[in-house]
Amino acid sequence: MSVLVDPTARYNALESYVYDRAIAPAVIELADSVEERLLAELPRGARVLEVGCGGGHLAVRLAGKRDDLTITGLDLSPEQVGRAKVRARAVAERVTFVEGSALSLPFDDEHFDAVISVASIKHWPDPLRGLSECVRVLRAGGALAVVEADRGCTMHDARSFVSRWRIPQLLRPLALVGFRTFVAGNAFDLDDMRAFAAMLGPGQWAVERVPGTPALLLSGRRKARA
Repeated sequence: MSVLVDPTARYNALESYVYDRAIAPAVIELADSVEERLLAELPRGARVLEVGCGGGHLAVRLAGKRDDLTITGLDLSPEQVGRAKVRARAVAERVTFVEGSALSLPFDDEHFDAVISVASIKHWPDPLRGLSECVRVLRAGGALAVVEADRGCTMHDARSFVSRWRIPQLLRPLALVGFRTFVAGNAFDLDDMRAFAAMLGPGQWAVERVPGTPALLLSGRRKARA
């Protein structure tokens, strides 16, 4: 698969399909604790942007948990945007999807109350530029949450994660090698993410490992106005 060789390559139609059906549900579980924290802090009527929304699994789940939210999902893959629109038909009045790049978000400054991204940043050709775009579209005091595979994850956490992929049991040892070598191996470690956080500008930013998962979390809030 081309995206394993070059994480910044655009998903082709087959890769999009495999990810959507077999892997995405497990990926979204990585953000469970992050999601609950974010939902608890969002004001009523908040506008949320998901960058790298894939087939819309997370956006639809957020909409189901908070019926006051307006959610926009953005993805570079037209196939994934199409799947997301189908998946979100029941909540289409509050959840929309657009095709676009994380490096040039097609939204005005300070447009969203929160920006979330799960397992997408490793695919951005310029991660810092993409993060800066996420902060740009956040209102003052708005929340950012970016979850990504941890290059320093333990084999135990990696194996537990891969065990939740919707693939035949016989393929899981190979999938584990692929995840550890090409996915986590091409992602970031704590020092990488901390370096990104240090360059994000005014705000309160922190990086931590997500307990029990092979994932890192960069989170915080854009500086509020005085």
